[in-house]
Amino acid sequence: MAEPKKDSPQHVEKSEVWTDEEFEAFIDTELTKDPLHKDYPELFKRAPKIISLWRQRYEGNAPLWKRLFNKERVLKEFIEAAPFIDAIERLVLSTELKDGEKFRIIDLACGRGYLSMFLSELLPPERVERCILVDKQWPMHNMPPKQHHINWSHIYGSFKDSSIPYNYYESWPVKLNTSKVNLKNSKEVTNMEERLFQNKGPIVLVAVHLCGTLSLRAVEIFNRNPETKFFCLKPCCLPTMVHAKRDEIFKLGEHSFPAKEVCMAGKWKKGEWHGPPRTVTQKYFERWADHLYLGIDDRDATKIKKTIMVQRFGGYQNEFLLAERLPETNSVWDVLQQSPEGGEEFNDDDDVANICQPVGDSS
Repeated sequence: MAEPKKDSPQHVEKSEVWTDEEFEAFIDTELTKDPLHKDYPELFKRAPKIISLWRQRYEGNAPLWKRLFNKERVLKEFIEAAPFIDAIERLVLSTELKDGEKFRIIDLACGRGYLSMFLSELLPPERVERCILVDKQWPMHNMPPKQHHINWSHIYGSFKDSSIPYNYYESWPVKLNTSKVNLKNSKEVTNMEERLFQNKGPIVLVAVHLCGTLSLRAVEIFNRNPETKFFCLKPCCLPTMVHAKRDEIFKLGEHSFPAKEVCMAGKWKKGEWHGPPRTVTQKYFERWADHLYLGIDDRDATKIKKTIMVQRFGGYQNEFLLAERLPETNSVWDVLQQSPEGGEEFNDDDDVANICQPVGDSS
C-alpha cells in the first residue's frame, strides 16, 4: 500500500487542507474506533457533520480553530457525553410543551462548552430557548477575556469582540450564552438560581466532569429547583483529603455520609499521576457515585445510576447519574434501562489514566 500523502487525513490532522467531505470521513473513522458507537449509532453518525459545521463556522479564523479543535480532546468530550446527549435529545423531542414554552439547558462547569455546542447543532431551536454555559473561568459580562480566562470568542465572535469580523453568536441554531459563576460560592449559586431557574420553562441541568465537591453542588441545585425537569451528572475526580482531615459530613437532602469514605489523596504532576493505584481509587470513586445517587431527591422524580464504559484504557470514571421529575419520558427511560452493548469491563491490569488530569482552558 502506498504511503498516504503528507496532507491527507490518513497522515496528519491539518484539517484546514481537507474538503468538508474528507474531514467528516476522517472524524467518522476515528469515532467508529470506539465501541460506544454500537450503543448510539445514529448519534455517532451525526457527530462528524456537527464538528464539520464548527469548522465551517470558523473558516477564515485559523488561530481560533487551531485553539478550539484538538481531535483527541473534542472526540473525548463527545464520547464521554454521548449518553447524556442521546437522553437529552429524546427528552426534548418527546415532551409535550405548553404554548410558548421551551427548554432551557444549563451546562455546569462547562469549560469551553463543547457539550452545549453539540446540543446547539443537534436540538430543534423551536423547542430549546438557549444553552447557558456556566463556569467560573469565563470573563465578567461585557469584559474582554484576559490570559487566565476561558476565551469566549468561539461563542460570540464580533458579538462581544469588535476585533473579530465574524458574529458567531447569531450562527448558533440554539443560542449559547456564558455565565460566570463559582459553584463553590453559595452567594453566587443563589444569584444564579434566581436568574436562570425561576419562572423559566423546563430546565435541563447538565454536569459533566465535575471535580470533587462540585458534584455535591450539582445535586443540591437539582434538589432545590423544582423547575429542573432533567438532571445529568457525570462525576470526575474525588474530593480532596482536606475534607476527611476535618471530619466533615457531606449531606445531600436526607442522605449524609462521612467525607473520609470518599476522599482520596493524589494529583497529576507533569502529566503523571502521583497517588494510590487505580484498584484503590476505583473503589472510592464507585462509592462516591453511590452516595451522590442516594443524595438525589427522588420523592417526585425517577433516577438511575448507570455504568457506561466511556473510559477503557485505565480510566474508571464511567458512572452516569440521571434523574427526571415526574412524569417520566418513556422514550428516555426505555433506553436508559437497557444494558449497553458496547459496555466492556475494564482490566485491572490496565495502567492508571484519566484520573481527572487537568486540561488548560484559559487560552
